[in-house]
Amino acid sequence: MPFRDALAFGLIMSSKGIVQLSHICTFRDNKIISQKVFTAMIFCVLANATIVPLLVRFLYDPNSRKYRSYETRNLMHLKLDAELRVLACVHTPDNVPAMIYLLDLSCPTKESPNVVYVLHLIELRGRNSPVFIAHHNQETSIAASSFFENIIPFFEYEGDNWDSVTVKAFTTITPLKLMHDDICTMALDKQTSFIILPFHRKWSIDGALEEENNAVKNLNCNMLDQAPCSIGILIDRGRIQKLMKPSSSSSFSIGMLFLGGNDDREALTLAKRMARDPRVKLTVIHLAYQDCKSVVYWDTMLDIEMLKDVKQNNGVLGNGCDIKYVEEVSNCGAQTIKLIRSIANGYDLMIVGRRYGVESILLTGLSEWSEFPDLGVVGDLFASMDLDSRVSVLVVQQQKCINVNRH
Repeated sequence: MPFRDALAFGLIMSSKGIVQLSHICTFRDNKIISQKVFTAMIFCVLANATIVPLLVRFLYDPNSRKYRSYETRNLMHLKLDAELRVLACVHTPDNVPAMIYLLDLSCPTKESPNVVYVLHLIELRGRNSPVFIAHHNQETSIAASSFFENIIPFFEYEGDNWDSVTVKAFTTITPLKLMHDDICTMALDKQTSFIILPFHRKWSIDGALEEENNAVKNLNCNMLDQAPCSIGILIDRGRIQKLMKPSSSSSFSIGMLFLGGNDDREALTLAKRMARDPRVKLTVIHLAYQDCKSVVYWDTMLDIEMLKDVKQNNGVLGNGCDIKYVEEVSNCGAQTIKLIRSIANGYDLMIVGRRYGVESILLTGLSEWSEFPDLGVVGDLFASMDLDSRVSVLVVQQQKCINVNRH
């Protein structure tokens, strides 16, 4: 437990309040203490009751870290044969096809199954009370039928993969400003390692922008700030929808742009998991700084270790993996943009780390032009209308754990 949390907890435990006051009164009535001592102790209780709440509020802000956890719940720390628990959130039927295909690309197997919790999000309008519905595979309720139509494809996906996928579906009808609370609560309750949210923009099949929902954008921002596990924002530009019925011989090209850091390592872990699927051709593009100095930081060592098996491609990820490693060099933001534009159309899906607030020479000056700063600089570049590309993008953020070493 961090020192600040331990101190706040100690202050709360030491503040007796009414219990201490009753003990003091009992001591006075039994003539154990004099009236002067009683008066002094009463003032001490009042001072304690006034100061302790202020100190606790200063040391511990529950709103800023309401759903933060000491427990690690991300993809990097999952064992290769561990069960992957995913919370998939959908707003409209348009979110469903790409979401299912992305889940299928995570390569669930009998030895390493997927447990998918589907949460259908509906805005509560008027003065009605919030509603939470748990669906079942054989839904019979007429009242829930309108909500169930968005859930049916997920149960069909479970039926097609009955030995490796388990689907549990829910619908929540709640105000938009409280919707992130329902998502975070479910993620904590179900102990998920990954949350998938759809992007707030919708593209048509031909690549034109159809719709932009600012309410969904605000929800995604709240989730990125408070998510209790790793999270991904799926930007579907329509290309995934064309591949919804792949044959056994069809292939799916995935690119992973790696710059380094926690989020990029989490994104690479997911890409490695997808590479187990025989349909997937994965290309890891490592973007490095041209004038790299001899000083090696701990974060850099973690990046090197993460990329080791990708470089060697020695079968650590399993047999039949089609993985290609490419190293590109850049020394400024302009070269990075040029690289992104050159690779964008070469893949069906790009996986990138959010890297929000992380400074890098490779991205110098790009944050000032960000249209979607909540996606990070790289995610914003791929989601921008200026990028003439149909590639779908998954922006990944690793779980923000409470730092137990912080003093």
